Amino acid sequence: MDNFSTSKVDANIVKALTEKGIYVPSEIQAQTIPILLNHKGDFIGRSATGTGKTFAYGVPLLSRIDTTSGKIQAVVLVPTRELCEQVGNELMGLAKFIPELKIESIYGGMSLKAQIHDLSNGTHVVVATPGRLMDLVQRNVVHLESLNFVIFDEADEMLLKGFRTDIDKILATANRNYATWLFSATMPDEVNAIIKKYLHKELIKVLIGKAESTNKDIKHQIIELQAEQKLDVLLHFLKKYSTQKGIIFCRTKSGVQKLYKQLSANKFSCGAIQGDLPQGLRNKVMEQFRGGHINFLIATDVASRGVDVENVDIVIQYHMADTSESYTHRSGRTSRAGKTGISLTFIFPEEKEKMDLIEKELNLKCLVLPLPSVKDQLVNKAILWGRKIAKEKPVSPDKLDDETKKEFKDQLIHLSKDELLEKLLATYLREQQG
Repeated sequence: MDNFSTSKVDANIVKALTEKGIYVPSEIQAQTIPILLNHKGDFIGRSATGTGKTFAYGVPLLSRIDTTSGKIQAVVLVPTRELCEQVGNELMGLAKFIPELKIESIYGGMSLKAQIHDLSNGTHVVVATPGRLMDLVQRNVVHLESLNFVIFDEADEMLLKGFRTDIDKILATANRNYATWLFSATMPDEVNAIIKKYLHKELIKVLIGKAESTNKDIKHQIIELQAEQKLDVLLHFLKKYSTQKGIIFCRTKSGVQKLYKQLSANKFSCGAIQGDLPQGLRNKVMEQFRGGHINFLIATDVASRGVDVENVDIVIQYHMADTSESYTHRSGRTSRAGKTGISLTFIFPEEKEKMDLIEKELNLKCLVLPLPSVKDQLVNKAILWGRKIAKEKPVSPDKLDDETKKEFKDQLIHLSKDELLEKLLATYLREQQG
C-alpha cells in the first residue's frame, strides 16, 4: 500500500488523515492495513515505539464497524489511563467525518457514573483499561455478546503486568467468534505463551525490524557513577539541556516524588507523574509538558505508557531499566517520527554487567560518557545557586522586620553590583569547598 487514498480504506477516514497531513503510511501501516481490512482471523503486529501502530489497527478497525448497529463491536485494551485517553482521541480523530460512529474511552480515576452514561448511547468501539472495563462488565453496564474485534495495544506491558485475570474475566462474557489483534513494540519470550492462549484462528504476523530492536535515530549513552554523585551529575546535564524537552525515568513512585522535590528546589521547570497521582492532576501535568510550559517530565515506567509527546529531545534513565524491554520503551519516548534523540542511562558500577547484557540483547553500542569534573560540577552548582537567588521571592514582613532588613543591606550597600556578585560567588565556592 503506497498511500491511503489508493487503498480500500473508508473515504471518510482518508479525508480525516488528509486533514492531518498524513498521506503516506508508515511501514507497519503499509503492511498491516491491507491485511486487516479483510482478515477474519487473529493478527500480531510488532514494530518499534513511535512507528504508527495505533493507525495501523485503527484505520482498518473503523473501516469495518457497522454503524447501523448500536452494540459494542470492538474493544481496545491498553495498560494505562494516559494511553487509553491518547488512543481514544486518535481513533475519534480518524472517525471525525463519520459522526454516527461512536467511540468511548473508559479508565479508572474518572467518574464511573459519567462513563456509564456515555456508554448508554449506542457505543461501537470501547477503548479501556482492563480494571475499569472488568468493573463495568460485572455491573452489566457493558455487554460484549456482539464483539467482533479485541485489540491488545502495548500487549507486552499489559499481559506481563498482572492484567491477565481481569482480561480473562472480561473475555469470558464475550462470544469467541471475535478476532484478536495484538500490537506491541517488543515480543519477549514470556509473551509467546500468552499469545498461544489468546490467539488461535488463522493467525497472521507482521513483524517489522528485529525483536526488541531500538530506534536507530537514538544516540545511546551511559555514565557510570556512585550514588552520592547522582544528583549533582543529573543537575549538570539538566543545565546543559535546560532549553530542551526531556523525560526522566525513576524506578519507583517514591523515587519520582523525591527527585521532583530536588529538581523543584533547584528551580528546574519540571512535573511528575506516577500511579497514585489523581487523574485530573496527571492530565494537568501532561498538558503543561505537551504545551512546553514545563521542560522535564519525571515518571515511572507504568505511568509513562501512553506518553506520546512530540519533540522529546532526551530521555534520562536516572534509575536503570530492569529489562531490555523496559529500556526499549523508555528510550523510545524520544526520536519519534523520524527525529533524532538521546537516551542517557545512569548506572552504578555493580550494574555494569546488567547494562552489558541489555546492550547485547538489543544489539546496541552505548557511548560511555566521562563524569563531569569536580570543577565543572562545582561551577554548575554555583550557577544553579545563583539562579535560585534570582528566582527567590522577597522576605515577607512577618519573617523579618524592616529595621533588620535595613541593617543587613547596610553591610553590602557600599559594594558595586559587580563587586557584590563576585563576593557572592566567592562565598559560595569557599563554603562548598570547605
